[in-house]
Amino acid sequence: MKLKQIKYFILISMMLGCAVASAFVDGDTIRIKPGPLPKKVAPLQPLLLKTNPLAILWGPIPFTSEYRLIAEITTGRKQSSQLGISFLTTSPLWKTIEAAAKIPGKYHFIARGWRVQVSHKFYLISRKKYAPFGFYISPNVSYSNAHLSIGLQRFYRQNYLDFRHFNANILVGVQMGRNSRYTMDIFGGMGYKKNTVFAHSNSYRIIPYDTEDFGKFYNSNIKLVFGINFGYAIY
Repeated sequence: MKLKQIKYFILISMMLGCAVASAFVDGDTIRIKPGPLPKKVAPLQPLLLKTNPLAILWGPIPFTSEYRLIAEITTGRKQSSQLGISFLTTSPLWKTIEAAAKIPGKYHFIARGWRVQVSHKFYLISRKKYAPFGFYISPNVSYSNAHLSIGLQRFYRQNYLDFRHFNANILVGVQMGRNSRYTMDIFGGMGYKKNTVFAHSNSYRIIPYDTEDFGKFYNSNIKLVFGINFGYAIY
């Protein structure tokens, strides 16, 4: 009796096995019920290099020219980090004024300096756009320093005005160029600024310079920002 029960059990198990197999096998083709497909993730574009040729005409400090290079690195689907380094020199606009005024060549305006700015962008992504493209909100910090002097070249290192500009801002912008290596970043915003100037009369004497004559806007702590950068994507 027990032997027959074992035979029946084996027979039933084989029949159930065949039924299950027939649900997934059709001839030589195995049919597997598809599950939900993973969401498509846009490939990261790890690096954008940007600049603005218009900044050569007028930099962050009056009478200066800015040669700017910005690198933006994608850190995720919604975020990126940005670092900018600039070299400041005499604005070509001021050189044009000097030439028109026929100032003797040995007496001219000299500007030398640098700028560093750091940003972190939070992108408002959609189904078709991921960082670093689309609309974004970004905290931004910038510091500029330049030495400005008018006089003989040999006196530049001893007699000059030391401009120091610091500002921290909240920016809103949009970066375009998702389907091309060429990009354009347009942004604007406002924040806090502190402009200070020191007078160097010789190698050892440094005194604060009164900037009242520069106007209320220069001395205000309110910073208004509007800018544009053109870039190239490196994959």
